[in-house]
Amino acid sequence: MTANANPLGILIGWAIVAVGMFALTSVYRNLTLQQPEIDDGIYGWSKALFGHLGGFIANYGHGIGDAVGNASYLTVIFSAFGGFTLFRFFGDGTTWPAVVAASVLLWLITFLVAQGVKDSTVVNNVTTVIKIIPLAAFIILALLNFHAPTFWASFASTRVFDAGSHHWHQVSIFAQSKSVLLSAMWTLIGLESATIYATRAKRLSDVAKATTLGSLAIILLLVGTSVLSLGLLAPSQISQLHTPSMAGLMAQMVGNWGSTLINACLIVSVTGALLAWITLCSEEIRLTGRSGSATKWLNRLNNHEAPQNALLVTSGLTQALMIVAGYLVLLKFATSLSIVPYLFVSLYAVKSVLAGTGFAQRSRAERVRSGIAALLALAFTVFMLYGAGLQYLLLSAIVWETGFWFFYQGKKEQQRPFTIVEKITWLAITLMALAGIYGLVSGTINF
Repeated sequence: MTANANPLGILIGWAIVAVGMFALTSVYRNLTLQQPEIDDGIYGWSKALFGHLGGFIANYGHGIGDAVGNASYLTVIFSAFGGFTLFRFFGDGTTWPAVVAASVLLWLITFLVAQGVKDSTVVNNVTTVIKIIPLAAFIILALLNFHAPTFWASFASTRVFDAGSHHWHQVSIFAQSKSVLLSAMWTLIGLESATIYATRAKRLSDVAKATTLGSLAIILLLVGTSVLSLGLLAPSQISQLHTPSMAGLMAQMVGNWGSTLINACLIVSVTGALLAWITLCSEEIRLTGRSGSATKWLNRLNNHEAPQNALLVTSGLTQALMIVAGYLVLLKFATSLSIVPYLFVSLYAVKSVLAGTGFAQRSRAERVRSGIAALLALAFTVFMLYGAGLQYLLLSAIVWETGFWFFYQGKKEQQRPFTIVEKITWLAITLMALAGIYGLVSGTINF
């Protein structure tokens, strides 16, 4: 965030994303409780709105977005290793030793998932504790070391330091707030995860509670850590710290042991999280095959009931992206792939409120509250499309285009001909994908 913005821009960006993402989680909660017959989350709601093609684009794009996110996870793990003198050769996580080591870890975890190893309660609890300890320690220490003059010195400044070029630039407050949207949204992607596993829940009310409580907790923790950081060092200094920058900030406050604590906890907790995320993104891709929107090949389970083919697709893409992109590019790309699925869900929620779907036995007040949440979520996702920019939409089209064969095979297996709308949509996606590829090759799309 500090690479492109000062405190006021960051706070405005956080406010937009926090309100928007909480509105989205309210939509997930409302739809889960009001329409329990649709129990496969983003895929089910998108399919109910736009048919099989809408469901496929939403879930395939979201699943591949999570796979892109896994590539960024692996990159930041070995960037954290690079913070130790012994492993300095891992650098920022993109050196060839880091890519080789990350690849080994990726396929080891993929193999474990394929063998039926899933994210257990014990693993989840341990990694959660290892996440919370350094975050809590950081917040307490940052409160004690917070230096108000440092926070206010650049609060509303339009001068921003570019860590890449090492030059100062004039950037408006609006442009600053816009620049942090993808980074802020990235930290909150996954709030909808409970709805993806809703089919396995004993009570849908638990899905709704998990979504709401998880959203509030994570928003408070992440906004707290990022805002308090701005009272420790100037944004121009923070942006030059080695990733993860919290390690450098801890070293500033308590010495090198603080950096060691953050890096070690990050490595353990993110590695544990990878087990859940590799399982999650393959589950999303598998849903499209299970429900007839794509080829049954994606739904194939092995003897351990793991989606072996979906795992190959998602982990294969993760592997490819680790080789060609760095952490920040992966972060923004993964986030942009989530925006269209979120847009589809918001549109479906607005349609449901207007049509009264799911409100037969519910009060008028609940329908009004659901409508407000749906409209806020819709406005947020439309603004995020604008904030992300055309380049990420074109890159998303490249991802959707890679799924065409899966969708086409699904049509053949179901003996359903392409509709006019589907033909026009795929033509538009193909043209956008070609424009994206041209932009990458010609250099007109850059990061």
